[in-house]
Amino acid sequence: MAINRLFTCVYHFARISESNGGPGGGDGQLLQIINKRVDNSHYWQVALVGLLIVSVNALPVVAQEETTRYDLAACVSRAIEVSPSIQAAEADLEIAQVQLGQAKAARFLPKFDISWIVGPSPEARGDALTGESSWQNLSVFTRTEVSLVQPLYTFGKLAAAQNAASGGVRTRLAGLDKSRHELELKVAQAYYLLMLADELWELAEESRNEIKKARKSIDDKLEEDTGEYTYTDLHRVDRFIYDVEENANKVEKGRTLARSGLRVLMGLDETDPVLLAEDRLRSVRVDIQELQTYTGRAGGRADIRQLGAGIGIRDAQTQAARSELFPQIFLGGGFKFGRAPNRDDQNNPFLKDDFNFTQLGAVIGFKQSLAFAGTSAKVKKARLEKRKLEYLSRFARKGAELEIEKIYRTLREAEANVSAAKKARKATRRWFVSARDGFNAGLEDAGELIDAVKEYGVIRAKYFNAVFEYNRAWAALQIATGQSILQ
Repeated sequence: MAINRLFTCVYHFARISESNGGPGGGDGQLLQIINKRVDNSHYWQVALVGLLIVSVNALPVVAQEETTRYDLAACVSRAIEVSPSIQAAEADLEIAQVQLGQAKAARFLPKFDISWIVGPSPEARGDALTGESSWQNLSVFTRTEVSLVQPLYTFGKLAAAQNAASGGVRTRLAGLDKSRHELELKVAQAYYLLMLADELWELAEESRNEIKKARKSIDDKLEEDTGEYTYTDLHRVDRFIYDVEENANKVEKGRTLARSGLRVLMGLDETDPVLLAEDRLRSVRVDIQELQTYTGRAGGRADIRQLGAGIGIRDAQTQAARSELFPQIFLGGGFKFGRAPNRDDQNNPFLKDDFNFTQLGAVIGFKQSLAFAGTSAKVKKARLEKRKLEYLSRFARKGAELEIEKIYRTLREAEANVSAAKKARKATRRWFVSARDGFNAGLEDAGELIDAVKEYGVIRAKYFNAVFEYNRAWAALQIATGQSILQ
């Protein structure tokens, strides 16, 4: 099942990437792809990957050109750096911070305007009784106006606006953490998937080499006519050569696509190599604690924090709506100054000249909305919306705890499977060694050796699959409890 799932995952990952017009299109589907399952009836194909392995040690690895090697932390850091979803979440956070700045600025001089104009001024001499005006003698006048409004007491309206904006910042910050954690989980699963593919590739390479040795041994003994083997043994091995090659080709395709999937998440070019720093797929070394320890961390999840911030926003909106039932007291002021050099000043306070004047003053006022029925309905609506979010938050907390328990049980199951697979691998190896020695001595036919090697290959594949499931469950548990997988 492990190999089939691997092939299915990476194949559909490539299809999704292509259908979305490029690597970025399949980014959001990786988690669902990795969770895809294949029917257990196809698990026998795993055995063919390890067919006729006569040596436990891996073949020497061909030296590669020195290039960058990535561990899990490097893969995650690279993916976060280039991810468009992270960049969009960061932009949302900056927008919320700007809105918070606007709410704070509204407390001090929310209206403070200044204007300055200049234009032609006709000559005017005299006063209101004997004055004369002439458009033939023009000059230039200037006018300056300053106006301001300073809230004095708003019965909590401005404070509520600031609290709502602060809640928006907390919501966006939790959203950014959520995007990062989701991306971390995708990268971790792709990383361990590629390591699993590398292990299966090594099994396939061993099978290819060892079956060639076994066939040559049988063919040589047949030519020598030692009587140890028959042509039936040779034909049976030839039949299994096809199965080994077929599955080796599948593993090669799956390994290539798995590497491409990780490359897409990391934003690398198609020509950039993706080499892992770890050479073997091993279980993550962590101390698994009691279930209550993890469920107690549910409140630190980004989605739960978002709901908490949303409740705070609704509470602030309720306060803002309630403040409209009371008057908004403010201080208003202004200054106006105009000057035209070709006009006489008018000292009579009852006369108005739009060209020569000086005005300065300040007032205290209040503004009261008289739509009390509508305002009361608005307050009630805000309270109900807050109560609704509180109910959803409680439900989400229970759902989060259940999700954490499910992942925790999966982690424990995978831990037990890894331990059992280690024991089974030792037992099947002893069976394989016995069958191999008997085959080499001419005491066992090819069928017995094939059965032993098939089971040895199955157990080795199951072991690597169990390690993969363990590491994946651990990463999922970290994310489900609001932790980074790098912690």
